[in-house]
Amino acid sequence: MKFERLITTITNLAVVIGLVLVVFELQQNREAIQITHQLSLAGLMSQIHLSVASDHELADLITRAKHDDTKNFSAAETERVNHWILAILEPRISSYHLRSNEFVVLEDWCNLMRDFTDFYRHPYFGNIVKSELSYADAIVADIENRCAK
Repeated sequence: MKFERLITTITNLAVVIGLVLVVFELQQNREAIQITHQLSLAGLMSQIHLSVASDHELADLITRAKHDDTKNFSAAETERVNHWILAILEPRISSYHLRSNEFVVLEDWCNLMRDFTDFYRHPYFGNIVKSELSYADAIVADIENRCAK
């Protein structure tokens, strides 16, 4: 009887230790996902910044768009700026959805999403954001709600 009780106790302890190890492993996986996401985002943003830095014409178009001087944009220039802004916003949209699953730390997320709200409010870029993303209003409201705290 005592032997069976000892075996039962050891088995129960092994199960509890196993559960603790599973929780620990899940936490490590979550942290690994966060790190991978941050590295991926950093790499993508570096590529975008490098493309602007190495392409004088694109840098000029972006500067003109930031100052809402787009009256003389050709269709090709408009398309280049639209693709640039969408490239900037894509990782932010992905981060928005990852935050819904709490894979991204809120403070980091708010810092990243601040650019989204800035582009959303810009006269030229805001039109692109709103036309390309049907739920842009909801995203901005959610960002402001989460990050105002």
